[in-house]
Amino acid sequence: MEQVDISDLEEKFGKLTNDNINKNGLRGLEFDNTSYSVYVQMDKDNKVIWISVGYSNKSDNIKFTTGRDISSESTFSDVLNAYGDNYVKKTYSDFMGSGDGYDVTYIDKEQKTSIEFEFNESNPYSDKKEEFLHYITLKKLMN
Repeated sequence: MEQVDISDLEEKFGKLTNDNINKNGLRGLEFDNTSYSVYVQMDKDNKVIWISVGYSNKSDNIKFTTGRDISSESTFSDVLNAYGDNYVKKTYSDFMGSGDGYDVTYIDKEQKTSIEFEFNESNPYSDKKEEFLHYITLKKLMN
């Protein structure tokens, strides 16, 4: 959660495909690639306050990992082993055609951040019924 330059983000995430500023003055950047997509939100000082990496399916692309080695291949059990059992879990059903799944969120009060892991119970674009880590999202907590 530090100040960054767009060229640094493109070097890490690939080509910038969308750049918007919302009504609150927050800048949203999207980077799309074959096996993953990245959304970054920055405040008015160009400090990153939100970063989300999404995977369209379970893949061997482990370019991005958390500090505790969670990546696109990780399971819910892997997340529990790495982050513990002090989490909030929300389930959802067929959200905009994305399939059924659940979010697991951990909050770090000292660092004033949260990390969320979104799991789909299966890939809605495939007949394969295998749970996979769909998104990893890190956010700065606002007050």
